[in-house]
Amino acid sequence: GFSAATVARAQEFYEEVRHLPYRGDGGGPFETRFEDEYPDASISPGFYEYYIRTPGALVPEASWLGRLVDILPSGMSALFLGQTIWQWLVFLISLLLLGALLAVLFLVIAVQGRRTGKALTHGLRLAGALIAAYLVSRYTGFVDSTVNLTGIVNATQLVAGTALVYLLIAVAVFHGIVASAETLVIAFGRRSRDDEAAGSDSKNTTFNAALVRVFATTLGFFASLVIFVGSVRQLGVDMVPLLAGLGVGGLAVALAVRPTLENMIGGVILYADQPIRLGDFCSFGEYRGVVERIGLRSTRIRATDRTLVTVPNSVFADMQITNFAHCDKMLINTVIGVRYETTPEQLRHLLARMRQICFAHPKIENDTLRVRFGAFGASSLDINLRVYALVQDWNEFHAIREDLYFRFMDLVEESGTDFAFPSTTVYMAQDDGLDPDKVARAEEEVSGWREADELPFPRTPEPLAQRITDTLDWPPEGSPEAMHTKRAEPLSRRDNAPRKKPAEDDGNADQR
Repeated sequence: GFSAATVARAQEFYEEVRHLPYRGDGGGPFETRFEDEYPDASISPGFYEYYIRTPGALVPEASWLGRLVDILPSGMSALFLGQTIWQWLVFLISLLLLGALLAVLFLVIAVQGRRTGKALTHGLRLAGALIAAYLVSRYTGFVDSTVNLTGIVNATQLVAGTALVYLLIAVAVFHGIVASAETLVIAFGRRSRDDEAAGSDSKNTTFNAALVRVFATTLGFFASLVIFVGSVRQLGVDMVPLLAGLGVGGLAVALAVRPTLENMIGGVILYADQPIRLGDFCSFGEYRGVVERIGLRSTRIRATDRTLVTVPNSVFADMQITNFAHCDKMLINTVIGVRYETTPEQLRHLLARMRQICFAHPKIENDTLRVRFGAFGASSLDINLRVYALVQDWNEFHAIREDLYFRFMDLVEESGTDFAFPSTTVYMAQDDGLDPDKVARAEEEVSGWREADELPFPRTPEPLAQRITDTLDWPPEGSPEAMHTKRAEPLSRRDNAPRKKPAEDDGNADQR
């Protein structure tokens, strides 16, 4: 065999010996030796010149190109840069024809791709890449075998053509993977529509499809890159220096594009974790709005003031996001204050009627509703309202809450009271002072506690606590629960009265 260095110098060796005579042209010692070693060898003067000027068929005159060359003027066989004039012409004409075919092919694919879906578009590009690879392969074979280019020109077109074929195959692999992913998306989309028609929830199909697309694009890119690099190595290209250079340059590029990579990773996290989906109403930071787009670099939110907020995915993925679209029910939580002039019975009537309204409303959950007298406010008796509306749509929630508030306004008026507002009431009346009898009774009761050592400060004494435990009526008398509950003795002043200390024995007990 010959080494690569020897093959590279073949032209140089030929130039050095081309002036030497052929066998039989002048005799000499070399001729005698060759005659003895190759007694039947025929003389073939000018064979190399003949080979490089004729087509590459075994019998050049038997091919259509050989017959065409025979009828051309003799000047067309003159050499120019190591190739004949007619070889240059055929080479350029076939190259232009190949370019025209590829241009028409890709134009047709581009036009048809605009009229079809993503899956079919990538399928067309897959077919186009394979057809282009076939055409380029046929072209390089034609130029090498039929046109019979030689030397560096032929080597260059062979390497370039083969590399282009490998590149087109890598592109075909990329579009094949993406087309498969789009086919899966279409299948899942059809299934989700069937599920939606059947009444099941399939809203997350959109984000699953987006995740499939991202994964397929990434996989297709790396698969095509591996195929192309591996193929280029088959051409004898040393990839070690190239990869080393890419490693050093890649480090600099990685530092420069670090924010972009972080955003891309954040986008993948959003696709995988799905804290939000397209069309969801959510709040984050100081903004509220509807999700319009989730890209690989950023997420776009249409805020309530109709501005478009763009948030980098790396930031958005780390934020606390409140997604209202995922609520199974929506909370109505407010405080209704009525005037202090409202009597206890009025307040009981109002609370009972408000609870009845909530129970009767078809869009209010009954299991967790809470309508309670909650606090003595600064200017009002406060009623705490906490109920859930059985809706998921934000607009419908506002409509239900509005309807409930209108009904409560009617109930407040029906109960004979009114809504309170911050105010100060000044009573102009003659002061009669404190009731002396009630003051005396209160002081007497406290004095009795002190004498019996049952003053409930700082703690209630244990004997007193045992006597008064569970003596209030609960549930209150008149409620349905009270009818099925054993009634305790009600707490009275007598129950709370201190037990007097036993008198000391002075020897006159019988007289007392």
